[in-house]
Amino acid sequence: MTRRPNRIKEIILRRSTFIIFLILILGAFGLLRIVATHKDIDDVANIDLPIIEILTEIETNQLEQAIAFERAIRYSEELETNSDIAVQGFAEADSTFRYLAELVDILLLDAEQEVSNALKQTSQEVQRIKLKGLLLSIKKLEGDHTSYEKHALEVIDLLEEGLIEEAVFTSERVESEEDQFNKQVEGVLMRHEMFTEALVKVVEQEEVLSMKWIVTLTLLFVILSLLAVYTFSYRIWRPLEDIRAGAERIGAGNYSAKIKLSSNSITSDIVESFNDMADRLAYSQAEIDQFIHFSYSTADDLKAPITNLGSLLDMLGKENLNQSNFKAILNNARKTNQQLEKTVTSLVEVNKVREELSADGEELDIDEILKEVVSNQISKIKSSNAVIKKDFSESPLIHYPKSQLKVIFKHLLANSLAYRDPEKSLQIRIKSKNVNGHTTIIFKDNGLGFDSIKYKNEIFRPYTRLHSHVDGSGLGLYIIKTIIDYHRGGVRVESESRKGATFALRLN
Repeated sequence: MTRRPNRIKEIILRRSTFIIFLILILGAFGLLRIVATHKDIDDVANIDLPIIEILTEIETNQLEQAIAFERAIRYSEELETNSDIAVQGFAEADSTFRYLAELVDILLLDAEQEVSNALKQTSQEVQRIKLKGLLLSIKKLEGDHTSYEKHALEVIDLLEEGLIEEAVFTSERVESEEDQFNKQVEGVLMRHEMFTEALVKVVEQEEVLSMKWIVTLTLLFVILSLLAVYTFSYRIWRPLEDIRAGAERIGAGNYSAKIKLSSNSITSDIVESFNDMADRLAYSQAEIDQFIHFSYSTADDLKAPITNLGSLLDMLGKENLNQSNFKAILNNARKTNQQLEKTVTSLVEVNKVREELSADGEELDIDEILKEVVSNQISKIKSSNAVIKKDFSESPLIHYPKSQLKVIFKHLLANSLAYRDPEKSLQIRIKSKNVNGHTTIIFKDNGLGFDSIKYKNEIFRPYTRLHSHVDGSGLGLYIIKTIIDYHRGGVRVESESRKGATFALRLN
């Protein structure tokens, strides 16, 4: 093979000047990037603003709660007159107070949760110190509000019972607790706002410092790049030469030629693409070898019925046949022809599946595809009293060629129906799962089963049939495996004799 001249070194050296100018542009871009650091302020706002909003809402509702409490006291003084207005006003004030008390309790818990979440999110130490103090303040507010609410409800209950003097005496304590709680809420809110303003100033100072560092480091990086770029060109040349040599080995037929390089920003994509190409070529060669084996197997499978059919035709040509023998030979010829038709039909299906392997995928509803397949085999399903249970809730959709997914379901379902256990009703369970971003179909039945350890390799070969009492082409699992392998999926089988079979198909 004529060795092609290596121009990689020349190309890299010629473009090094372009890379230098690109680095200068990137340096300028780095200076502009300082504008984006205002995101730090947004981060502070995203943490502090929701907390401030909750605290403000707590303060507002607490004030309304205090108003409702005062209204309850005012209306209670008129309850002895049995005035409808007083009774209704007291009831409304009581209801409003209890509602607002419960609402404030909820808001306090929300504030505590908000601060706890913020503590988990933030990485700034100043922010963490502030939030820890705020969390302690909110927990104290919860306790104080519980005490205030309890004593206030005691006053309302006394008012409702007509014990005005006791209620008035206790209300003085409630008003004191109310005033203290309001001051605490206002103080916490003010301190939090002050902390927020201080943090914004800190972020702004950090922005100025970052700008200085970016300018200094950019200038230094440009100077170092001028010195390093040509040296780097020579260092990158050797791995690229290995890639070129590997491509030549693949061209010579060595499909196991893989490139092993330490990953870096320039060569990693090239190496990955190269090794992916090698895998595809190896897969294609394996497919060719498998198809040759399939062709031989098909020829053997066709040979017997063709030979048998020829012998039967010779026998029909004899003149001394009686009517009984003629009918027997004719029946055997028809059976042989049916066997021949079944083999040819299976062969056509295999070829059709292979032709459509490269078909474009589309977004499919797995349940809808299964329904189409089931509708085509509904008579067999009903005659065998099969029960199909399905669960596609975890992974309801898949991007896959529609015809190929239907073929997979068709053969799995046909196998379960054909190899069902006559001693028990057929149960089929189908489930989809998402495993590390890959869609997996779990197909399980309680049929005759087989020894999956013993036959783990044979079951996917063409014309393999482990149960001879059932008619079949022996190509179903072979077709399934061909489709899944093309899409770089995988098949795992677990089965025991008389205990059914479970197929786990990773489709993509």
